[in-house]
Amino acid sequence: MRVNPKRTIWRKYHKKEKSETVSVFLNGKNSPDEIAQYKKRMRVNPNEDCLYPDYYLPPYHNGKKLRLVQGYLPKTNLLYANHYEAEILRLLAKFATEHETVKNMVCHTLKRFEKTCFGNSCTQGECIAAGICVLRLLAAIQTMDETWIDKLLTPLGEAFLSFGAGQAASRKEIPLSYLLMAFTDINNEKTKNLLEQKREWLVQLLRKGWLTGRLSNGKISEGDTYNLLGKYIIRNAVCTLPEYPDKENYRIYVNDVDGRCHCSIPA
Repeated sequence: MRVNPKRTIWRKYHKKEKSETVSVFLNGKNSPDEIAQYKKRMRVNPNEDCLYPDYYLPPYHNGKKLRLVQGYLPKTNLLYANHYEAEILRLLAKFATEHETVKNMVCHTLKRFEKTCFGNSCTQGECIAAGICVLRLLAAIQTMDETWIDKLLTPLGEAFLSFGAGQAASRKEIPLSYLLMAFTDINNEKTKNLLEQKREWLVQLLRKGWLTGRLSNGKISEGDTYNLLGKYIIRNAVCTLPEYPDKENYRIYVNDVDGRCHCSIPA
């Protein structure tokens, strides 16, 4: 069998990159004192709290929250903090499956999530978006809890089906593209059925031109800079369906004339 040297080099680099990422995350855990102080600021008892992180606290830059992984700006600390910890643990679960510390942190966090409202289908405020964090973490572990996933998918699926025209970014505190990332992670019959029901709407969103950061007055819109990423997320979700099997053929591009991003996916 002929070995492709470029592929071998890429695999070695990828393995090294993952190993370095794991080290950075494990070395970046917050101390128990930092966790306790944070929870006190959130006005919860550190010894009893299950709503906030136990390992990773979200950073604040000049008092501003970071956006979620797909660009949504969280309004509450509940979503902000749990998203930050859950996304780090998701990567650790993927990159260091057998690492004992990682397994213990993931197990502990899932037990914490089981005690929360957002880990149990709460649909109030940004709790419903925090449930997406739980879904993403569940989808990353080898022994996925299908019953728990289905429990969360039921209210999130109902909310997804209620999206309509003019609601491409967020509805009732639900960041659409983050939810679609979870659907793509899970990729089971239930998520495929949900995507199939909204297929025409999603394809129209892909074909529609979205701003990519610069408004007509010349100013930069921070939120709109994530629209290009949103196109890729929607395309990847749609391409889990049999009608659109070759996502590489559906090019996402920015129009040089109007500066808007589009996708070449057929109607």
